[in-house]
Amino acid sequence: MIRRLITTASLSAISAMASRGAIFAGVLLVAYLLGPEAFGQFTLIQTTALLFTTFCALSLGQMATKIVAEAVDGPRERLQVALSVSYGSALLIALGFAALIVALSPLLARWVGHSAALTPVYASAGLLVLAGFVTAVQNGVALALHRVKEQAYANIASAPVAFAIMVLAAMRHDLHWAVYGYVLSQAVIALGQERGLRRYRREHGLRLSLRATRREDWTVLWKLGLPSSLAGLLTVPAMWIVMVMLSHTGDGAVELGNFALGNQARSILLFGIGVVANAALPMLSSALARGDRGSASTVLRHSMLLLLAITGGIALFAGFAAPPAIHAFAPDYAGSVQPLQWLLASVVATAPTTILMRKATADGRPGILLAGNAVFCVVLLAAAAVALRMHGGAAGLAQAYFVASVLQLLTFALFNRNELRWKAVARSNP
Repeated sequence: MIRRLITTASLSAISAMASRGAIFAGVLLVAYLLGPEAFGQFTLIQTTALLFTTFCALSLGQMATKIVAEAVDGPRERLQVALSVSYGSALLIALGFAALIVALSPLLARWVGHSAALTPVYASAGLLVLAGFVTAVQNGVALALHRVKEQAYANIASAPVAFAIMVLAAMRHDLHWAVYGYVLSQAVIALGQERGLRRYRREHGLRLSLRATRREDWTVLWKLGLPSSLAGLLTVPAMWIVMVMLSHTGDGAVELGNFALGNQARSILLFGIGVVANAALPMLSSALARGDRGSASTVLRHSMLLLLAITGGIALFAGFAAPPAIHAFAPDYAGSVQPLQWLLASVVATAPTTILMRKATADGRPGILLAGNAVFCVVLLAAAAVALRMHGGAAGLAQAYFVASVLQLLTFALFNRNELRWKAVARSNP
């Protein structure tokens, strides 16, 4: 079980590093060439898209993993329906959110970006939403179909193209070009992943068709997908609001740029954590479907320890390596060192939380996700308000993230206290 978990997680991590690593490297170049003030605007536009994709799309991706994994050993028609529901849900919701962003882009450009000239780049965040939903479902389907290795190969092939696009866009030293290059690089990753999944569908005689689905096939969307997405929508808007709050403080543009650099590192680590945590989801779902709560508890604890060890090691290395690297290569971002270190600490607290989130998905209990994310939202907003009122700047906001992440972890652990102590109970009741 552990070998399978590590193998799947490792392949998923390689896939994520190839795709997100290339784009992250391009974003670092954008940060270097644009400078803190313009890069802060870039991050706000990026975060506008993440309002809808970070957890909302990932929740649909996890739903796709669950329903496709349950159908993969059944009749071909059942698997075809599961794939159609997965892709159909992502496209329908993504198009709705994209239309909303386009409609609100003039208001966002004036109120958040302080310039009506930024309306086109804020509108382009709608394309980022579409790409985010599609790639999340692709990742979920690949896990369920055991196509993680093929997806890793596809991302390795697409990564140089995505990075080259980011480099060419960054070299224009223009915010508009940087955002458009970011959008195009995301599209390249999505197209590369879809080629491999399309090949699988062609080999097994599967096709995506909404007409082949019935009303009851969409029940999982109402009962699990949308409530889980709502839980995500509680979290990301709070993150967006506190960044806007930071931008409106004294010297807010520079402070936002310093926070944004650390937040990029946090975002890439969170994505990697999510990818690895998703490897545990099929195992948790399978064990719970069999009624084997002992195996589910073992998967839960071991995957939490594995992810905590990996994330802690990476965060510790990055925390020590970042200060000399920033002072040597990006002295304009000297003020980002302390925020970066606090944000890395918040990622370590979030690592076991992601496994507990997958457990809630496998249980079909989105209410736990709502409760845990509500705690994060309320604590982050309150702590950020206090920190910014005390002129804490980027470092104060990063500390608020750490406090919110720790309390969110404690909330999820409270809901899973029986599973976390199952081994001790089993020993006392042989």
